[in-house]
Amino acid sequence: MGQDLVLIGAGGCMREILWQIEELNKENSIWKVQGYVDKQPCIINGSSQIQVGNIQCPYLGTDDYLLSRKKDTNVAISVGEPSLRKQIAEKLKRNPNLKFPNLILNNAKICGDIQIGQGCILSMDCRVSTGVVLGDFVFLNIGVLVCHDSVVGEFTTLSPDVKIAGKVTIGKKCDIGLGSRVIQGIAIGTDVVAGAGSVIVNDIADGCRVAGVPAKPLR
Repeated sequence: MGQDLVLIGAGGCMREILWQIEELNKENSIWKVQGYVDKQPCIINGSSQIQVGNIQCPYLGTDDYLLSRKKDTNVAISVGEPSLRKQIAEKLKRNPNLKFPNLILNNAKICGDIQIGQGCILSMDCRVSTGVVLGDFVFLNIGVLVCHDSVVGEFTTLSPDVKIAGKVTIGKKCDIGLGSRVIQGIAIGTDVVAGAGSVIVNDIADGCRVAGVPAKPLR
């Protein structure tokens, strides 16, 4: 029947992860989604229940629902924005009964020697190669490629179809936009945002916003 799992969030990111869990479970029942938690329910056609494909996902309550849990509970923070994901994780860690498993979703391929933290989400069709290190609560969206010996810092989000070459270092809480490319050996600092389609060919300092081909700092 799969392990019980509670999702955090009610937006598009959560609904896509719910769909991917449905696809994963077609091959082997791994996760049984109990429902979702958010500041308030998502009301669709008068109902707080979210349906994606054939999965029905009821509203369970606010964060207080999880903070009051007295037994072990698996939680996935289904939020794409890095700073918000960090804020939620730090709050929920107050309850030692909450567990943050890594979700390896349908058709994701990972090398057996990678190092991976807790609470990571590797979406369908991701490829993570040898020697890669993923920090806690990293989110790899659909079709991401991370090549050999690269490091992705905690709470960083790589959007769909991002491609990271070998020996790249990406800091904490970065948000790398849709379809971006990073050439080999680049160092990207903390809290960096890269616009969609960026091609990063130079190191990027902490806190920079970049975009373009090649990517340059935005004023």
